[in-house]
Amino acid sequence: MEEPVYAKIIDGDIIFYFSKGYTQKELFNYFKKELVKMKSFFNIGDSFYVYFEDGSQHNLLNNIIKYAKNFELNVAGAYFGKIPEGKVGNKELNLSSTQIYRKHLRSGQIIQNPGDIIVFGNVNQGAEVNAGGSIIIFGKVYGTIRAGLTQRKNVFIIAYEMNSPLVEIAGIPFFNYEWPRTPISIRIEEEKALVEPVEL
Repeated sequence: MEEPVYAKIIDGDIIFYFSKGYTQKELFNYFKKELVKMKSFFNIGDSFYVYFEDGSQHNLLNNIIKYAKNFELNVAGAYFGKIPEGKVGNKELNLSSTQIYRKHLRSGQIIQNPGDIIVFGNVNQGAEVNAGGSIIIFGKVYGTIRAGLTQRKNVFIIAYEMNSPLVEIAGIPFFNYEWPRTPISIRIEEEKALVEPVEL
């Protein structure tokens, strides 16, 4: 069961979800705990969105904006009752089981997580990233990348620049694939892995 307030990444935006059935005080307290837990994920000046499942909770927005300023963060926007059409059905990444690495991975380093992994740095030759869920890499990839090790089909890999000789997603391997020279996304659709350019 998800927490009353939880965060997801959708299309590269961080969105805090506020569930129905709780008082404003309860939701605000849950939000404060969640933001403190995630503060190492943000840089000074970063922004996030909020989504209220119950639109009548919109009065909370002022308190959220004020509290975010304590961490030098901004609220970029708010959604009420319904996520906009452009967000519905797009790739989501639940942050509750995510491990975040803010450094380059050297040769011989192996990182693994049963959930998702985000790397802010390069993955050098001889390094490995293994995730039960999805992988996002804001850097160049020369090492081995494996996502969906739990055989989940709704996972994806996003990389700023892919040069890896071995990438695997949900058991489907890519050996010495000719990667596009752009940021890319790899996902599964009807048992096939699709490689597509993306904007980061």
